[in-house]
Amino acid sequence: MHSVYNQLRTDSVLIWCGEMYNPTTRLLSILELLQARGRISARELAQTLEVKERSVRRYITMLRDLGIPIESERGRYGGYSLRPGYRLPPLMFSGDEIVAVTAGLRLAQELASVPALSINSAQSKIERVLPPELKRRSQALQQMWATDAALPRAHVISSEWMLAISLAALEKRCLHIHYFSGSGAFSERTITPYGLVLHGPTWYLPAYCHLRGDRRTFRLDRVRSVAESGAPYEPPAQTDPKTMVLESLARIPGLHECVIILHAPRETVKDYIPASLAELEDEAGETLMRCYAEEPLWVARYLMQLEFPFTVRQPDALRAALRTLATGILDQL
Repeated sequence: MHSVYNQLRTDSVLIWCGEMYNPTTRLLSILELLQARGRISARELAQTLEVKERSVRRYITMLRDLGIPIESERGRYGGYSLRPGYRLPPLMFSGDEIVAVTAGLRLAQELASVPALSINSAQSKIERVLPPELKRRSQALQQMWATDAALPRAHVISSEWMLAISLAALEKRCLHIHYFSGSGAFSERTITPYGLVLHGPTWYLPAYCHLRGDRRTFRLDRVRSVAESGAPYEPPAQTDPKTMVLESLARIPGLHECVIILHAPRETVKDYIPASLAELEDEAGETLMRCYAEEPLWVARYLMQLEFPFTVRQPDALRAALRTLATGILDQL
């Protein structure tokens, strides 16, 4: 038990394998549940850990002996909770959670939307504290897992900017940005951000623009600086960030609206095409796919690797891109 106490006192990451059938793991599971739920009854703990309630009381006593401030409240709605303000240093993952985290990092690497150095550093830190079995799983995912979809490579964006924008949107704060338009015109803007939206290879920042007194959508790769602003917060009108971005893209001159009919049900298609890439709608038992692109060639490449037959409704530029790719393939046969 002293080894558990020493682990709990460190600032390192603690990874557990999710096995519920030994006392040490049950102790750690109780801590995880207390942190996640805030308050939980002895009955709920007993059901989760597959033990009797008297065993739960014994585990609570053991944790208190280790110095963990667990409070209890009697009565019908009573239960156990950690003392307000107390947080445990360790971060605990189950085996399935490690797979989810590793797969997420791998997908970010495939999209190239986050700096590679940050991804590699995060993965290395996790693997340094993994037990051998979970480390083997993580390395297998990193080395052997790859997407079979021709996902467009997203523009690499500063992690600091992504965090600053997301926090400002969550905490209702304004930002000051320096921005270059598509024509190269420079401007300084105070904005109230709605969030961030990835569509195709591009990150977009939908926001209320104080300079224009209206809603605007900014391409994040054209932003040159992001800083907090002392301007008063302008509550944006209720809107869905993704919908706002798609509506903005539809109005941009020179941007191609690609409309394709995929000859398969939407329920089948949605498992293959991410929401960040295109909108999908039901159409007479088939699927209408709609996306926007400056260069339709990446849309053509994506369509050619899908297993569904399709018909292009628009634009002609997408049909031309598909013919070019098809000719190149036939020339190699």
